Amino acid sequence: MKDLALQLKNITKSYIDGESENIVLNNINLEVEHGEFVAIVGPSGSGKSTFLSISGALLSATSGQVIIGKNDITKMSKKELEDIRRNQIGFVFQSHQLIPYLTVLEQLKLIPLLSGKNDKDSENYAKSLLEEFGLSHRTNYYPEKLSGGEKQRVAIARSLMNKPDIILADEPTASLDGPRGREVVQTIRDEIKKYNKAALMVTHDERVLDLVDTIYRIENGNLTLEKRNVAI
Repeated sequence: MKDLALQLKNITKSYIDGESENIVLNNINLEVEHGEFVAIVGPSGSGKSTFLSISGALLSATSGQVIIGKNDITKMSKKELEDIRRNQIGFVFQSHQLIPYLTVLEQLKLIPLLSGKNDKDSENYAKSLLEEFGLSHRTNYYPEKLSGGEKQRVAIARSLMNKPDIILADEPTASLDGPRGREVVQTIRDEIKKYNKAALMVTHDERVLDLVDTIYRIENGNLTLEKRNVAI
């Protein structure tokens, strides 16, 4: 039996444009297992960002079903969706989106704080993640003092603070050169394998696709399996 972190069933997303209907996603189905790293590739305007937003409970589908872990989020209230995003999803954005006036350690501690937790266990977990990511020497640094690769590693560490079922990464290498971009994707891969999480990454960066387990292509609103690098 599959151990699924994310399921999308018959997902359609459309908008009314004047007198016509613009279909962004057309009856999409996807399953992502714990321990699996999935990449979504496709041209600009193909629906990748919409796809990721629906997967992360940031946008509702026109029709279809989204299941995160064991929770069907399709008909959840706004408050319930906020709880899902806060507790079961880790987000890594194209821009690291670090808060400029918080230190590296404070960036991580903010996540449990938003859920009403401010205990020693959270701080110890944050410090252990920073050590794991090779950032212990940057604990008290502010973002302006970090390199681009360090900022993204902080962002990935932050995404793990809520111990999510799934990490959603939106073009995480977009602002990085080749070696640093590869390092960031390798870090995501290492973490999901170590903690048996799942990751879904939208990317244009063909150079890192050998690091993922499964590659899907989205085009004209349709999702197709392109390649499996390993047997899942």
